[in-house]
Amino acid sequence: MHHEVLDEKTAFHRTATLFEEAGLRPELIPTYADALLALRDTEIAARLREAGHAEAAALVQPDPDVIDAAWGEDH
Repeated sequence: MHHEVLDEKTAFHRTATLFEEAGLRPELIPTYADALLALRDTEIAARLREAGHAEAAALVQPDPDVIDAAWGEDH
């Protein structure tokens, strides 16, 4: 889910900028930014399911491989 074009208004760009400012190694930034946003999307999907919106939850539920790529299976 690497993002070649970074729109300054996207959550990915803002997250990547924060990781860069924090001194994260540049080659890790895309993976960690994707994983962080995937964790947030997982939380949003869970809230939607709890509220009875399973179809909407399925639309925002990220692929778990995005998270595993950054932190491994034991996140």
